Amino acid sequence: MIVCAALIVPPDSDVYTPYELAHKTVAIDHGNGTAYAALQMLEGAMPRHAITTVAADLNPAVRFSQLLRGEVDATVVQEPYITVAEKAGCRIISTTFFHGTWVAAPESITPETYAAFLRALKQAVRRINADKRRYVSYFLQDHPDKPEVQSLRPEDFNLDRVRLMEPAPIPEEQARWAWEWMSSWGILHGDFDVKSQINQAFQREAHELATR
Repeated sequence: MIVCAALIVPPDSDVYTPYELAHKTVAIDHGNGTAYAALQMLEGAMPRHAITTVAADLNPAVRFSQLLRGEVDATVVQEPYITVAEKAGCRIISTTFFHGTWVAAPESITPETYAAFLRALKQAVRRINADKRRYVSYFLQDHPDKPEVQSLRPEDFNLDRVRLMEPAPIPEEQARWAWEWMSSWGILHGDFDVKSQINQAFQREAHELATR
């Protein structure tokens, strides 16, 4: 899945553009893709010294509640909370998209097992892309105890934010860029080494098996 991340502000906010979030508190879930996406959206609009983030709960429901209570000026969320925010009158300041990935220890999986996983994903991608509206209800299953999510209907979702593509090997160039960018923020340390970061032989074999 290609994940959509959105920077949102409450309905009464005076912020309308990413630039206006300079020196304002933005709650991000450190360690998750949405947190990195938030930093990328913010640094595209202002110098890094103007970016003010606070560590927030990994649960988007908690971050959303903090936003509505006025504890932070903005936060970043994925679906279904982008749609929840829109229904609540919140303003979307910026969105971006990023690839989701999977990590497995080499001793816990074989190329054959990974190939079966890839074949299942490809089938799922084809089915969902053929009828996205039918499948958006899966977003609700991740938050069974949240009334604000359970009140959503399939027609509430913007299907352009639901993007899927068939899995492919990780491009070395993109992995290097991501590593160097994260290193520039002090999130990672050391130089990028493709041999230790990507098991290229393993992924190549698995993808070849998946096409048979």
